[in-house]
Amino acid sequence: MTDLYIISGFLGAGKTTLIQTMASSVFQGQKIVVIENDFGEAGIDASFLTSCEITVTSMNAGCICCSMSGDFYKAIGQIVKEYQPDVILVEPSGVGKLSDIVKACLKQKELVEIKRCITVVDIRTFDKYRENYGEFFVDQIRYGDLILISHLEGKSGEIEETLRKIRECNQEARIEADFWDSIPAEVFRTGERVEAVKELYEESLKTPKISHLLSAVSSPFRFAREVFSSVTLTCDDSLTKEELRLKLEHVIQQADGMILRGKGIVGCNEGNFLFHYIPGKFQLEPSQAEGNKICFIGTGIKKEQIKSLFEGKL
Repeated sequence: MTDLYIISGFLGAGKTTLIQTMASSVFQGQKIVVIENDFGEAGIDASFLTSCEITVTSMNAGCICCSMSGDFYKAIGQIVKEYQPDVILVEPSGVGKLSDIVKACLKQKELVEIKRCITVVDIRTFDKYRENYGEFFVDQIRYGDLILISHLEGKSGEIEETLRKIRECNQEARIEADFWDSIPAEVFRTGERVEAVKELYEESLKTPKISHLLSAVSSPFRFAREVFSSVTLTCDDSLTKEELRLKLEHVIQQADGMILRGKGIVGCNEGNFLFHYIPGKFQLEPSQAEGNKICFIGTGIKKEQIKSLFEGKL
């Protein structure tokens, strides 16, 4: 039986960084495979994790909980057979519902055992995302059994209020508002609350009434693909870092709709750079990973417009 951990969190919360942390400290010396599900076609997080010497299986055609549950089910079986890992880490799309990911994983209960449902919550965007994307955002909190607060730097005055709001959504989960490398490894490894989710799922298979109730509670009112969209660009030009920065900022400032997440790995004259964006925070930093893809995720964004803005003269 292979241990399986689900690492959820809304767009830009820090899931990939958490997987790096867990791979190097919590599961050091163990064989780890990551099932990574980008919303879009870029596979940027997969490229980054692979550069960190983590085995990654990437599923980029859509959300696991929307249209890929069959492929995801098969992927788990293939990974267990081919790699025989000690640990599987599932990183679903940032707009996926944790409740649906849990149910998809439980379909392979003969091969894997869910040990933790971890949700990463970005303290900087909590209020905004809860208000605007409640059914997607809150589901990830409600079904987590370990909730980690990210981006705590300089936010000491907001921590208690954020914890109170999280408790409104989930009264039972363990919440850690500390830097991840300060949290004991055992906290990441095991938890008890996920058993309640498993039991509810098992009962739903036996009792039509419970199955109906489970569906009413956790099935999506809207699929992520109906609300969010993604645009992936290939960057083949030989740009300087400054030219790349200006092009990215131009897209973010001028694009219609709302860009909620931007990410990419791009090679420039000055080396490879990792691009991260969430509203209010833009980063472009050196990276050992190689790539030429940029992805924008948001609501109401238009592929042709974003492509034109990026490729046009400034």
